[in-house]
Amino acid sequence: MSYQLRPHTDADLPAMLACIRAAFAQYQGLLDPPSSAEQKTLEHVRAELRDAEALVAEQDGSLVGCVFLHRRAESVYIDRLSVLPSHRGLGIGDALLRALEKRARGQGARGLSLSVRLALEAQQDYYRRRGFAHASFGTHAGYAQPTYRNMFKPLTLASAQHEEAL
Repeated sequence: MSYQLRPHTDADLPAMLACIRAAFAQYQGLLDPPSSAEQKTLEHVRAELRDAEALVAEQDGSLVGCVFLHRRAESVYIDRLSVLPSHRGLGIGDALLRALEKRARGQGARGLSLSVRLALEAQQDYYRRRGFAHASFGTHAGYAQPTYRNMFKPLTLASAQHEEAL
């Protein structure tokens, strides 16, 4: 199966919302606090894109994945990497991350950052295998203990060569 990666357009917003909801649906009832993806609307997506970019993956004219990029000082924050459950395991998430990394390098970013819930160990492992490391813990408002892990990947020449080899 082949797919294309490209920057999002306004016409993609409904499909992006559907992709995010489908990708995060498996966590309903498992996360405390619940994922904001459960309550996300088109207005939320539009608001997030006011200070962000998004890349989408498309297959046969249908959106099957997306990711948001937020520029923060000298890094790019990755948000909502989402792939439809029916299209997982095909390398779409990896391709989106590689495209995002290339874009971040082109913008002069020194690294990529993201946050993953502590309860989602498989997702933490996914990012570790892609060069991300623990940076700090974070705690949602109203919680006494950490609820998520911040991860960081420096953008170096060595990481660029590693990505090209994949």
